[in-house]
Amino acid sequence: MTDYIKKASEGNYEEYVEFLSKLVEDEIDNKKIPLREAAEAIVSDAFYQLRGEQESLDKLMLKANEVLDPPCRDDEELENHTFDEVVEEISRNEIYMSQKTGTLPRPDRT
Repeated sequence: MTDYIKKASEGNYEEYVEFLSKLVEDEIDNKKIPLREAAEAIVSDAFYQLRGEQESLDKLMLKANEVLDPPCRDDEELENHTFDEVVEEISRNEIYMSQKTGTLPRPDRT
């Protein structure tokens, strides 16, 4: 089981998004599912676990709101924002790599 709580308690929102992004990329490759489906599964599971550990969720929320403009009002808004960030980061990386290599982006990652 992935320890979303431990990573969230470190309190760095950007690193948390990167952590989730790597998990989503693995999910895409291992299960051969589309980006949005993989991101939904990972981010939902992470926030489900975080809601059971309020201190870690509060710390993540606090640190996220230091860098987000506008800040999130609640954990649902933070979950939605995190989902968008993960999808955007993976899509952006896939497009960059396709341009760099001169290949078409993988359709399951955009």
